[in-house]
Amino acid sequence: MAEETFDAIIVGSGFGGSVLAYRLQEAGLRVCLLERGKAWPPGSFPRSPADARSGLLWDPSAGLHGLFNVWSFKSFEAVVASGLGGGSLVYSNVSIRKDEKWFVREDARTGEYEHWPVTRADLDPHYDRVERILNVQRYPVDHAPYNATPRTRAFRDAAARLNVPFITLPLAVTFHNPGDDPGPSLPLIETGPNFHRAQRYTCRLCGECNIGCNYGSKNSLDYTYLSLAHRSGADIRTRSEVRTFEPLGDGTGYRVHYVSHDDAVDGQPRDTDALLLHTITARRLILAAGALGTPFLLLKNRAGFPALSDRLGARFGTNGDMISFASETRGDDGQAYRRVDATYGPAITAALRFPDAADGNGAAPDARGHYIEDAGYPQLFNWMIEAANFPGNTRRLAGLLLRRIRARLSGRVESDITADVGALLGRAELSSSSMPLLGMGRDASDGRMTLRRGLLEIATTRHSDA
Repeated sequence: MAEETFDAIIVGSGFGGSVLAYRLQEAGLRVCLLERGKAWPPGSFPRSPADARSGLLWDPSAGLHGLFNVWSFKSFEAVVASGLGGGSLVYSNVSIRKDEKWFVREDARTGEYEHWPVTRADLDPHYDRVERILNVQRYPVDHAPYNATPRTRAFRDAAARLNVPFITLPLAVTFHNPGDDPGPSLPLIETGPNFHRAQRYTCRLCGECNIGCNYGSKNSLDYTYLSLAHRSGADIRTRSEVRTFEPLGDGTGYRVHYVSHDDAVDGQPRDTDALLLHTITARRLILAAGALGTPFLLLKNRAGFPALSDRLGARFGTNGDMISFASETRGDDGQAYRRVDATYGPAITAALRFPDAADGNGAAPDARGHYIEDAGYPQLFNWMIEAANFPGNTRRLAGLLLRRIRARLSGRVESDITADVGALLGRAELSSSSMPLLGMGRDASDGRMTLRRGLLEIATTRHSDA
């Protein structure tokens, strides 16, 4: 049986693969895109405890065909997505442009080496095109109900006290249709059918961006570049995991071997090494399996590419990404809790910008620029926080029991105990006054990727400096 042949094979459907699939298909090439995960139409992202394990986690050998693939290394952890659209399914929507002065060219001998071969001016036309296709919209803080987002207002107040710029962020989220005012849960108008042929809606402010948007408000790649590529004729194959590849003997292209994960075996552990290999060929092979997946595939298949540079796997960095938490935030008087309500709004709405030495303007000579961003999460997390608040729960339960014992002993008739039950629930001050904080900075990028016993290993000399 003759092997299928394409002009280009693309491995991965995240930000790199989806853009290339559309542009190459648009240029007249016959494109095949292979994505290991499944398609996630609106309403398919799991929310119930019963669906969480199999629906949220990715490890086909354990019967898990879900969304998140969790990696752990010596100095950091990473969560990557498995699904049509790659990381766009679970990222926080932020579409900020890299600061013009942060395209630095440092000396390798300083230990803070960073050398950008392009400038912001080089990238601006491309930023323009991407923002147009992703329908990037700035968070509409001047319109109700968005102007009541508690954590956005808290960030604005913090910026004033710290005397740093406050930025409402451009997000790949639809808050309004063209020419209309912003509003939640409005039917979204599209210029053509999306890949899933599903109705989408404007942002519902539910904080579920990082676990998959079930309303189609998030302009992930399956609704944007991949829909465009699909309408242009690209062959998009989901649940197709690439295992090996090698150059053709005559130097005319590449042969790619992949396995197919069957919907029917969801939840069933199996020996995925024994799955049947499918083979296709192409003149061009583009690896776009992410910052971890692409080097991993190259390192595993290096024997077939003796000319590959020995720098493969070098200069890995985490974008200076870091996470922390603000807990029990207080108002200006320092006494009363300040409500920040991390569950209201999209995953991120605003940022504080801290200066870099490259900015000048009196910044410290060793300052590395960074942003601190607010972060949201689904309402379920608030219930988990309150459930885990053992001391507070214990005190309230003890108080309720004591009041009921006293009522029994005194013989007092009290059939309506609603107030006592309300006291048991408490004021939920811990959950309502807590929120994650995200850092994004200029990373030192000193990591080195290698294979050890067939597994990816990343060594760094120090943690990312955000």
